[in-house]
Amino acid sequence: MKNVIKRCITLLTLFNEESSQISTEYIKDNIKAYRNLSESAFKRSFERDKVLLREMGYNLDYINDKWSINEGYNLSGTAVINEIKKDEKIEFDKFINTYHIIKNYVNSNTGTKNSIIDISKLNDAIKNRKRVSFIYQNKLRKVYPMGIKLFNNSWYLGAEDNNKLKTFSLNKINNLKIGNKSELHDKDYKKIKFSWENKDYQIIIKLNLKKELYLINKNIFNHSIISKNQKNNILKLEISTYDVYGLLKFLLLTNPEKITLNKKGKKLLLEALND
Repeated sequence: MKNVIKRCITLLTLFNEESSQISTEYIKDNIKAYRNLSESAFKRSFERDKVLLREMGYNLDYINDKWSINEGYNLSGTAVINEIKKDEKIEFDKFINTYHIIKNYVNSNTGTKNSIIDISKLNDAIKNRKRVSFIYQNKLRKVYPMGIKLFNNSWYLGAEDNNKLKTFSLNKINNLKIGNKSELHDKDYKKIKFSWENKDYQIIIKLNLKKELYLINKNIFNHSIISKNQKNNILKLEISTYDVYGLLKFLLLTNPEKITLNKKGKKLLLEALND
């Protein structure tokens, strides 16, 4: 099934890149999964893929107009996204999240299955206003989940923890459990702000550290580089981040030669240490 979905996504991408009808030969030559198939095997695969695309709301229509030079397939149904946006009954953010799950499942083999399971559980808890528990930074958390978002290719949970709105990385959540009781609060999760959407949680920090240490550990936390200079083997960095826990882990592992941090940044780091 994974290969079928991947072919369908590749087909959609191919049609989005072309402005005119696409011939069967062009499709076969330009999609790797079709290229080495025999003609009969290609036709069987292509027909199956067209059926799946039709179920997803996309139609591949063959155009053979005797008054036109061009002939081939056209893709219709792409306007469905605009219809979804207009329909207030559709949770558009949830729809986009689902799209990203499928996209990541096709393009990645690392840990995505567990993320899909957790996201499904959390979406149920959010919809039914349940409480959840999990282990985070070696500490048991019992929170009210409010929303899930994708940021910098990582999934995050926005939740109320002890009357405070906090952001948790799904990659660091373990032993997730969903409570049985529903309707435990009446808050609107759509109005919450994740940490990167709220400047109060932004940390600007300057660091001097060895280049190798940064390159090895830079993926531990989500951050943006404001400025970067190198002298000999020492990097002078100015970084912006909302990932407080990831930054703490990065600092412990790299032990920078020099750290410059304002009062707000120090306060956020201290709060995370005491959390």
